[in-house]
Amino acid sequence: MSYSLAVGMQVHVKVSYVDAAGNPAVVDGDVTWSSSDDTVAAVFVSSNDSTEAVIRPVGPVGQVQILATADADLGAGVRELVTPMDVTIVAGEAMSGAIEPTGPAEPIPSK
Repeated sequence: MSYSLAVGMQVHVKVSYVDAAGNPAVVDGDVTWSSSDDTVAAVFVSSNDSTEAVIRPVGPVGQVQILATADADLGAGVRELVTPMDVTIVAGEAMSGAIEPTGPAEPIPSK
């Protein structure tokens, strides 16, 4: 999935799992979350449910990949299941403007 998130905003996300037939499935233990670049966006995991998190921009505009990692093996051992989400941090709503010259001053043309 790809998502655009404006600076100054945050988004709540939830990861869910399915089996090969598309049926809801459970994973073993807690889900861990990470950001490919913590200087652009950070992930804050819910204290109540590790399948839920908040993505929050923390730096400049840019792109990050958010990963939710879980143990798909419900028995002994670990089979890592990684679920990615591509997030583009974009500029927020315009708050002010600036008018600047686009070149040097010039004489007014004669008629």
